[in-house]
Amino acid sequence: MDVEFLRYRFEDGYYGVITKHGFIVGVRHIQMLYMLVGSIMMGMIRGGTGIAILAMVDERRLGDTYIQIHTWDKRVQGAILSSFFFGYAVMLLPAYQFLRKVGGKMVFTGMLLINGALSVAMPTIANKGGWVAMCNAYLCMGMTHGCFAAVYQTLLQKWLPPREKKFFSSIIFGGLQLGIIVSFPFNSFLSTTPLGWELIYYASAMLTLPMSIVYFVLTASSPQDHQAIGDKELDYIKECFNYYRKKEIPKPWREILQSPQFWAVVSAHAASNVLFVFFIVGVPVYFNSFMPVSQSASYSMMPFLLMALIYLLSSPILDFIYNRIIGDTIYVTNFCKIIHAICACCIIVGLSLLPNLYNKINSVCILLNVILGLLGLQFYGFLNSLNGMSENYSNTLMTISSTVSAVMASAVPVVTGLILSNERKAEDKWRSIFLTLATIYTFCNLVYIAFGSNERQDWDHVGIRRKLKGYVKGSTIHTNHVQLEEISHINLIPDINETDTPL
Repeated sequence: MDVEFLRYRFEDGYYGVITKHGFIVGVRHIQMLYMLVGSIMMGMIRGGTGIAILAMVDERRLGDTYIQIHTWDKRVQGAILSSFFFGYAVMLLPAYQFLRKVGGKMVFTGMLLINGALSVAMPTIANKGGWVAMCNAYLCMGMTHGCFAAVYQTLLQKWLPPREKKFFSSIIFGGLQLGIIVSFPFNSFLSTTPLGWELIYYASAMLTLPMSIVYFVLTASSPQDHQAIGDKELDYIKECFNYYRKKEIPKPWREILQSPQFWAVVSAHAASNVLFVFFIVGVPVYFNSFMPVSQSASYSMMPFLLMALIYLLSSPILDFIYNRIIGDTIYVTNFCKIIHAICACCIIVGLSLLPNLYNKINSVCILLNVILGLLGLQFYGFLNSLNGMSENYSNTLMTISSTVSAVMASAVPVVTGLILSNERKAEDKWRSIFLTLATIYTFCNLVYIAFGSNERQDWDHVGIRRKLKGYVKGSTIHTNHVQLEEISHINLIPDINETDTPL
């Protein structure tokens, strides 16, 4: 078998292994391809929510299509969209606690089926049940999206050797962003057809329902359950897991929730998520104030594309700058805060300038691209803080932080709708929205800059014989020893005697 394991003694005295070589291509990579396609579809549904609602109330198409155009004002539209993001928020923590143990092929198949069934029924729900029924449907749909991360982490844990998890995890979760990017031009085109907004939902159903069948038939929850996997690949995966065994340790919930450093990072995460959701549901509405839905969706896509590119490139570039150029002269916490503060200041300035550029399409597009691009760069700061604060519980920290930030972000559509009310071209009201976003962003990021930290916290089981660092998480900027591949937030250590005796 083309695999070699090297024993290595970590800085805390525990022994582990480094996988040097491995099986090149196998059934598990086909499994990852199906997971990527499913991820893209979930992203398309998430990104298409705002466009679909805009097309449903597009008065420009009255008399142009035989489908029903609704007369819901901005407050009703905001309530519908907030239902989706609130459902997403309330399921994050329960899914993390329970679906990691039972989640797998059947759970994700069910998620696709629910989204497909609700999509195909959505025109009937809207036309017959009204906006209250739409809120309930979007709430259920959002709850399925809240289970996505937990289910996929479970599948990655069972299918991939530790050395492959970081790479494929980045690709699969990047599929969500790709789906959001694709959804804007795709749904804007569908909104111009005779079926209009109804075709947006039918197209989502035509993608998700067949994919649920494919996923049910051709995938498995673990390598042992897959009928097509070869003995050589199965032996390789088993051999890898023999060297990396999971050890459950109690989570210090009280210490985490009482940590001011953690809540400082949560404040930065919440601000970024509020801005991100506003770009999904608010920016298309802003563009729709002075252009058709089809054009507004296309313009809304470009910031997400730039954000994805910057996010992918920023981490390796900034890691290189810190490790090779300035790592000896500045502490990692200060470096992350400097990057974060520069991006935050530019974003705040951009949000403050936007009200003065109302109806100036080219200038608005450039500024919105810059703002969301800087948001992609800003992720480097507070995400590194979460990884640096804890190596045993960083996934728990991320789940709590994501839940809080998602709850705050779920209020964005309804607050925006309340401010806009029935007005279509309301320059003063858009000024209030952008300045409110700038104020929230200023306060939250000041909290992070003042109290945030990249230092490993005392509650992370760093005492003697409780220090369970079998690998290194996050970027290399806070390490000074051999870097192991990330194991996708799973805390694994080898099943050997704990000793401080060197090799």
